[in-house]
Amino acid sequence: MLNVAHVLRKFDSDQWGGTETHVVEISRRLTALGSGQTIHAPLGPTGNGPPGVPVMRYRAFCPFLGSPESIRKLYSRGGNIASFDEAACLFRDRSISLAHTHTLGRIGGAVRSAMRWSGRPYVVSVHGPLLAAREYVRSDTHELLRDVWDLGRPVGALFGARRVLSDANRVICFNDAELNALQQRVGRRAVRMDHGVDHKRWSSGSLERAKLRWPQFGPHPVVTLVGRFSKQKNQLLAVRAFALGAPPEYRLVFAGGIGEPRYRDQVIREARSLGIAGRVHVLSNVEPGDMPDLYARTQFCILPSRHEAFGLVVLEAWAAGTPVVFSRAGGLNDLGALLRDDTATVKADDPETWGAVMALLCQDGLRRRRLAKEGGEWVSKRFDWEVISRQLQRLYEDVVEEVSSAA
Repeated sequence: MLNVAHVLRKFDSDQWGGTETHVVEISRRLTALGSGQTIHAPLGPTGNGPPGVPVMRYRAFCPFLGSPESIRKLYSRGGNIASFDEAACLFRDRSISLAHTHTLGRIGGAVRSAMRWSGRPYVVSVHGPLLAAREYVRSDTHELLRDVWDLGRPVGALFGARRVLSDANRVICFNDAELNALQQRVGRRAVRMDHGVDHKRWSSGSLERAKLRWPQFGPHPVVTLVGRFSKQKNQLLAVRAFALGAPPEYRLVFAGGIGEPRYRDQVIREARSLGIAGRVHVLSNVEPGDMPDLYARTQFCILPSRHEAFGLVVLEAWAAGTPVVFSRAGGLNDLGALLRDDTATVKADDPETWGAVMALLCQDGLRRRRLAKEGGEWVSKRFDWEVISRQLQRLYEDVVEEVSSAA
């Protein structure tokens, strides 16, 4: 039987993100197809896998010196941690047919080394911006590491962290721009896949349950931004655009972990300075089981991200029957290209432009319904988990057969 170990550098229920959602779903679906699935993640904050998929916790360390605030920010982003334990665990456990690392850096290097030393294959998923957005990655990395000292470079060198992509049997990405950039690096070993979404689950939201769950919204219509507080997700722009474009009866809801506390505080201060603090609600991380109800309570979602590798939140909202306005950035470009109505995509990183689009959607219920209907149709046609999980299963089988034939 094919046994796959999915390796992550963060699996924390308080800082849940698109990568964790993706791994939980594919491991659950692939288990149903008859292969063995295990999730490997660091010790520490909790996070449960789906039924039948064990979560194995490995010892890891954060090889950085800096202020507690800087280290917390690094850890919330899964910052470049290291683990000798995971390398040893993968090397010893010969029941694992293939490792699938969902991170690069030093953890990816540990996977690379363990699997190469033991003559087994590994694949990589690139869940964030990388080669197609070099300037963004360079700027973001500088910001993340500005106040810390990195002591982990010898560990990265030992594990060949810089060779994780070039030595992988396959490199999976989630948008066309990244695919083109990766193919220049690793050729045909770079492949593109979509994220999937469970239409039945996300369409199960209840407006009545939502009203009971979040009475603080009162009778007011709601605009929601789902994502951890970070400059990448651009909550600051959302507040400014909301102040410019949303009618007084509307409320703005932020649902996501506090990835960058200082940035969260800046967003709240901005809401106060704009006189809309009483119309802004911060829910922190919402339990996955409550998210369909939140979408059911939402008139439309916004996603003004500076970059997204794919944009899983868009699929979730579409599956829930909720329209989304999102930026033309990274993988979101691919989703925007599917829509006939370009109202749903905003190019400019400009609060006035976003505010104008918000004002339009707040006033135009017919347009909101039309955008939601078109998005839901795309979920059914292209982003069904059954199709995506079978594609991934075939990829795993091809890689294992290639390595076996070459031995």
